[in-house]
Amino acid sequence: MQPACCRVSKIHYIDGQPPATRNRSMRPAPPSLTDSDHLSALLTAFPPLQALDDDVYSRLVRSLQWLQVPRGGALFAAGDRCHGFPLLIAGKIQVMRNTPDGHEIELYRIHPGESCIVSTSCLLGRARYPARGEALSDVTLSVLPHDLFDTLIAIHPPFRHYVFGLFAERLALMMQRVEEVAFHSLSRRIAALLLASSDGCLETTHGRLAAQIGASREAVSRALKKLEDTGSISLTRGRIAIANRARVLAEA
Repeated sequence: MQPACCRVSKIHYIDGQPPATRNRSMRPAPPSLTDSDHLSALLTAFPPLQALDDDVYSRLVRSLQWLQVPRGGALFAAGDRCHGFPLLIAGKIQVMRNTPDGHEIELYRIHPGESCIVSTSCLLGRARYPARGEALSDVTLSVLPHDLFDTLIAIHPPFRHYVFGLFAERLALMMQRVEEVAFHSLSRRIAALLLASSDGCLETTHGRLAAQIGASREAVSRALKKLEDTGSISLTRGRIAIANRARVLAEA
């Protein structure tokens, strides 16, 4: 008999919706992974889940849901209910929110070892998602059911500190994002992203970049054209690269 932590015969969706009402991008983690593979990856990425009492650990093993979502797949949409706490093992997730003028703005990105504070807020407040989540790359994650999330918050201090510490960290980053949108020019924000990249380039579209820095696509296209005209950057389809680092540094 296959141990409980690796039962993948039934697909579980983070928002509880069946395939008939949601896209089919989510699928169970591949059965080739063993129990130890799953749990080792989870405990390595999330040390606060270590050192659980035996009863709670057994409950964790039995109730965890393992998912894979391909690049571009949706994890949740605005208005969905949240029935679990996602724990990202591999890949990258983008959380977006629609603006009143019909554009989208990126709230934050989730990396391995992190979770989603929008999900945390929905679980704690029994509210629906106010944003949507999309896989930026192939994603592997585990979902902690709502009841076990509540239990761990109540009885396991390392997990509680992790959840609220991440909440505080994300809040600080979102306040920084508000400051950037309010006071920094588009050219400055684009230059900062380029300088922060490992290879001095961004593999993205104008629309995605606009969402990432909180601007309209049209405004971003104008800013990019201006930077290209000054020789600061080079533009090709789906790619923005530094052409003159000194000039980009001056913009930042």
